[in-house]
Amino acid sequence: MSNENNKTSLPHWASILGVVAIMLGVFLTAVQGNEAMKQAVVTSNMPADGVMPAADCPEEELEEEGITVAECEYLIEHVKGVALAAPDWFPNVQMTLAGIGAVLAFISVIIGGALVNYTPWASKAAFVVFSGLAAIDLLQFAAVVNTGPTLREIYLGSILLWFILHLMLVVGTLAGRHSEASA
Repeated sequence: MSNENNKTSLPHWASILGVVAIMLGVFLTAVQGNEAMKQAVVTSNMPADGVMPAADCPEEELEEEGITVAECEYLIEHVKGVALAAPDWFPNVQMTLAGIGAVLAFISVIIGGALVNYTPWASKAAFVVFSGLAAIDLLQFAAVVNTGPTLREIYLGSILLWFILHLMLVVGTLAGRHSEASA
């Protein structure tokens, strides 16, 4: 039996979109924050002459991490390869875009909460922030495409996935706003 008193004035699309925005926002805040930190650490620890020192794999650290000497040497060579593959401009651009992306992702968590508890400003803000996140994805895509194959292999898949997710959030917001305007 249906009871008219059980109906809520909150649009269901906003609640669903809000939950998705919160989940993705928390995850993306961590991803973008980690990327900004990674670029800052790699950039600040690069030798001025660009020549990387030999692998240093102390036995006590290997035991602590549970890895072999071969794994340690591979990891160090991998980091060297990534650092050497990055053009001079890339770490600063990536760090800036990741920092902006982390801030927007955190804001999307707040907006997600506002969508769940539907407030009138939330759908407009959601459109702006989700569009901003999609724009950051496109800028990161443009930056990575202008690097070499090593960085493209590392970054392109996840950038495209995030772009599609952000585009879906934008479309969901527009569709929800349209259905709300039609009602």
